[in-house]
Amino acid sequence: MTRLRARSTRTTRSRLGAVLATALLVGGLAACSSSASPSGSAGGTGGAGGSAAGGGSSVIKIGLDFPTTGSMAPLGIAEENAAKLVLTWANSHGGINGAKIQYFTGDSQSSPATGATIAQQLISSDGVQVIIGSYSSAIAQAIAPVTERNKVILWEEGAVSPTVAQGNDPYFFRTVGPADTYASADLSFLQNYLAAKIGKPVGQLRVAVAHEDGPFGTSVADAITAQAKSLGLNIVSDIAYSVNAPDLTPVVLQLKAAKPDVLLFTPLVASAPVFWTAAQAQQLNLKAVIGSAGIGSSAFLKKFGAAGVQGVYDVEAPAIANMSDANLLASVKSDLTTLLSQYQEQNGQPCLVQCGDSLGGTYDLVKYVLPGAVSSGSVTPDTIRAAALKVNVPTGGTPQGFGLKFNATTGDNSEAQSVIMQWQNGTLKVVYPTALAAAPRLYPMPSWGQRLCSPPRSSTASSSGPSTPWCPSA
Repeated sequence: MTRLRARSTRTTRSRLGAVLATALLVGGLAACSSSASPSGSAGGTGGAGGSAAGGGSSVIKIGLDFPTTGSMAPLGIAEENAAKLVLTWANSHGGINGAKIQYFTGDSQSSPATGATIAQQLISSDGVQVIIGSYSSAIAQAIAPVTERNKVILWEEGAVSPTVAQGNDPYFFRTVGPADTYASADLSFLQNYLAAKIGKPVGQLRVAVAHEDGPFGTSVADAITAQAKSLGLNIVSDIAYSVNAPDLTPVVLQLKAAKPDVLLFTPLVASAPVFWTAAQAQQLNLKAVIGSAGIGSSAFLKKFGAAGVQGVYDVEAPAIANMSDANLLASVKSDLTTLLSQYQEQNGQPCLVQCGDSLGGTYDLVKYVLPGAVSSGSVTPDTIRAAALKVNVPTGGTPQGFGLKFNATTGDNSEAQSVIMQWQNGTLKVVYPTALAAAPRLYPMPSWGQRLCSPPRSSTASSSGPSTPWCPSA
């Protein structure tokens, strides 16, 4: 049943048992019918449902450490809600081979120090074997030493900086692609699409890079510049700005002076609207902007309206509500349809990037990894680690469309990839690569002047000619 303890005023921490009365009821029914269990597994690691090893039952304790207040809250809340949805879904289908999941939540308040404190409390007070987190590279970087010291799994679903886990942490696993996958997606898109649309050889494109100066923005920018150099790309500007900057007009003016064709922009959620407001005020008109993080959030759409964000690209793991599921395994497609419907119903919005990171990563944990730990006869961080390293899920076997195979040294998912999405008439749609694309690309991006005059055109066709103007929403 639901278990709610007193909040700590210092860490705004709550603990919530996930073995709900309704989940127990449905779980009991599921035990009587194999058709109610989650679909079968890939990679031979087993799936949720059935009996615990030896016919007994046990409880798997999982902590959730996300920023649900503070500047990162809009995306941290999406990640936490998606994780809770999947864990409850697993319990409602019999748990993990009969073992129930109990989860505990903590709010990092968008603070690395608080995130680390929460992690220690989840371990010391609640005895969790796994901590799922944590959206931010800076927060994850603070949590990782805590989980490593306590020999507890850190199941990272959002942070992409390669500096998160240092010293070959054996208890760190990351389900999404790290920073270099963002760079690879950006530059592949430049080579295979944008250069031809702009009408220049790739080596003659004027490319600008701008990023927040924390671990996330810096790691992505470093990966871009390293890969760009090997391709002979012309980086005309590389600007780092303070994540706490209240006004990014100076950055915008530097970019205008550099006259780039394309901007590769890596902000956090709070600085994305600050930058876009300055870009509008200074009439920064570019042929293409590929953003990340805050650029792909529903908060960005809400602030600027469909017209204000029309045509802007976003590079991350896919917004799974708006990607093609044609190449997903049938079992995964069926489960994903159910989970996306439940997320929309519970949260009143589609499952976009951060929701997808957490829904996909938590699904990977309960479907492919935890069954192996339960089957070993004892669920501990070490048996969870051993089970994770045995997983080899093919492309199409996860809700995000890629595969799942962990590097034993880094803990990274070597099959993870990032994609290019685009805001089209108020919807963030995957447009590249083709295998996951849910819509054709629109080009060019409208100028600020065009955004002020008439409604958006249909997004059913791509065009290399002048774009029809757009208006901001009322």
